[in-house]
Formats: sequence, structure tokens, C-alpha cells
Amino acid sequence: MLISDRWYAVLDSKEVPRGKPVGVRRLGESLVFWRDDKGEICVMLDRCPHRSSKLSIGRIVNGCIQCPFHGFEFATDGSCKLIPANGRAAKIPKVFQCNVYPTRESHGFIWIWHGKPRDEYPPIPWFTDLDGFEHATVRKEWDVDISRAVEGLLDVSHLPFVHPSTIGRDQRTLVNGPYTTLKDDVLRVWISNQPDEGLPAMKPSQLPPPEGEPTIEFRFPNLWRLRIADSVKAVNVVAPVDEGKCVIYLASYLKLPLPKVLTRLAAKISNVFNRYVLSEDYPVIKSQLPKVADLEIGERFIPADRPIAVYLQHRRNLIQVTDSASVRPGKLT
Repeated sequence: MLISDRWYAVLDSKEVPRGKPVGVRRLGESLVFWRDDKGEICVMLDRCPHRSSKLSIGRIVNGCIQCPFHGFEFATDGSCKLIPANGRAAKIPKVFQCNVYPTRESHGFIWIWHGKPRDEYPPIPWFTDLDGFEHATVRKEWDVDISRAVEGLLDVSHLPFVHPSTIGRDQRTLVNGPYTTLKDDVLRVWISNQPDEGLPAMKPSQLPPPEGEPTIEFRFPNLWRLRIADSVKAVNVVAPVDEGKCVIYLASYLKLPLPKVLTRLAAKISNVFNRYVLSEDYPVIKSQLPKVADLEIGERFIPADRPIAVYLQHRRNLIQVTDSASVRPGKLT
């Protein structure tokens, strides 16, 4: 079950070129992504209202998407503009209307509104500390539910065991805190792990008040940012496909005293390492049962799991606010 009434980043903008529809599953729906003559993005249910053929295997014609079966043409608002068998002069019945989804394109991603349509939509959620950075993005399909993937991104105690030769090689097994806050759908975590020297881990109340940017910032429902250094950060988008399946978009963000083209090249090179780190996470997270995470599935928590517990509790609260089971992702009819 997904959180409703939220913007979800679901595709890298580069995955939808001009002149060609792209069919993918996101948010539990088969969707078609395409661009009009101006390059504006449009997202529809990947189903022709005539005979249920997939629009994604059709063509872009006259700024419309053309059904491959009988040539029906649909505009970006979902309205049918042509039924060839009826003739261009014929009146088109309103029943031939495609489901169109509220969509935005921002920060290099395509976003879909999952929830009930509105007259006005909230701003796209994003991070405020990435101005002036150059980035490069890689993608990886996971047979993992979005809830489990996000848990993995918020897990601050697994590094020495899952990543012993990479990001956990310093063996900081002792987890102090972690100091964790939640405000306005933004979960922030300040990590202060250290090697175990025989003293118990400190509670958040024993730690000094955090200063500066958090190590991890998670913006509901599916955006994660890691601060590695002031000039090196990573962003993960966890795009839900179906229950038990997601696509991870990992973007390296760098701000270096180099020309932009060289900084982007450095970001691409760093993604080779990032893909390897993801490959270390995947088999462990995939092995977790049940596939969908929740507070009441028999798992036991330790203090180091505080960010995960906060995430799961807030996720549950948001799901309970709206009955997402009865709402398709921003469907307009």
C-alpha cells in the first residue's frame, strides 16, 4: 500500500525521448509516458479506451499519441482527436477519453501525483542543499517493496556487516543515537557511529545538539539524500512499480573546482562504486520477509533502528489519512 496525495518521482527525464512513447509500470499501474510537439511530458493509462490495446506500442502523430490498433489519436488532455474509421469530419463521442495523470518534470525526474485530483497541487518536494552541484544518475531494478528499500536507506547499523570492504570498512559498529527528527514529512538523521571501545552506545539525549546538515534526509514518500561531504552528496529515488518491486535511481551530486563537463564525468565515475554498494545491499534486503515492512510484523527493534521506526510510524499515519486502496495515482477522467 502506498501513501496517497503525494508527488512520486518515477522516471529519469532522459528515459522519455521525444517522438517515442514509453510504457512502464509505476505505482501499480501500466502507464505510457510521451512528449508532445513542445516536449512537454504526458502520462496516461497505457490502455486505449476503444479495444484496450497498449498505447505505448503506438506512435506520436501530430502532437498526439496514436493507438497502434485502429489509429485513434489522443491529445495530452486525454481527449480523442481522431477516429479514422469515422472520418475526420465526424463528431467524436466523449466516452473515448484516456485517463491522464497529473504530471510534472523537475530536477531531472518525472513526477506523478498519486491521489485524488486537485485544483491546485503542492510544490514538488526536493532538497534545498544541491544548488550548484552537477550530477549523474544510474538505475537499478529491485524485486523489493518500496517500504523495504527505504528501510535499507535509513538503516545506520548495517554498514560494517553488509559493506565490510566499502562504506563499512572502518568498522564503526557502535551506533550513538542516532539523533532523528521528523517535521513536515521530512525525516532527518545525524549519524555519529564509532568503533566499539567497550562503552555503551549513547542515547540521543546524551548527544550534543546536532549542527549543520543532517547526514541523511528523507522526504516522503520516496526521496533520500546522503551527505558524504559538503561537496559530495548522493540522492536516491525509490520509484514504486508494484508491491514487492521498485526501481532505484541513484544520483551522485558533486561540486568541484572543475569545469561542469569534468564534474559530471567524475559523478559518472563515482556511480560505478555506488552501483557496487547497491549490489551489496540487494540480496540482504530481498531476503527480508514479509516483503512489505510494517511495525506489526513480528520484528524487534533496537535503538539504532530509530530512523526506521519513525519512518514506519509516519508512513502508517499517512496511509491511514487517505484510503489509498480506492484511489488510482492521480487519475483524471
